[in-house]
Amino acid sequence: MINIRMAPPAEIEVAVLDGRLHLGVVPVIKALPGLNYLALYSETSQLYCSHSNALFGKETVTDTELKRMDVVAAAYAQTEQALNHYQSLHVSATATDREGIAFLILTGRYLGFLPTHYAERWVREGKMQAIAPAQRQFSTDFAAITRKGKRPNLILETYLELLQHTIEKTAEH
Repeated sequence: MINIRMAPPAEIEVAVLDGRLHLGVVPVIKALPGLNYLALYSETSQLYCSHSNALFGKETVTDTELKRMDVVAAAYAQTEQALNHYQSLHVSATATDREGIAFLILTGRYLGFLPTHYAERWVREGKMQAIAPAQRQFSTDFAAITRKGKRPNLILETYLELLQHTIEKTAEH
């Protein structure tokens, strides 16, 4: 039986380590010694505001303007590159997932970082805009994780082989 669920990365890592999950997909922050990592993709995130935010529509935004704005940050471990972006911003809210971050951005009160592919819909609809995208962006690598030294599982092994094949085919194009 396949069971898919969303959880913070640390919870996924623990669940794979203790055997409650066979496989997880997490951002690669710090590799844990008890896990195998299969690189999947890299995701670019940018800083966004809502159409009802004072920065919406501005061509250039100064650091002073940004420092005056409330920012929502992810409440889970992030890469050093991501954390560096928050250093110069006024973080006044956190969310445990990107849905929560998007919700707070859409209120118009907060700015926040979202993956570009995730924010694309709202950008296309004119409800969000990236702020200083060339300067306010970072990349996060994602990997499939499995527990090292686990008992052989034909379904999991077959899935990982197909996943690896798909990754290789995608890289060719």
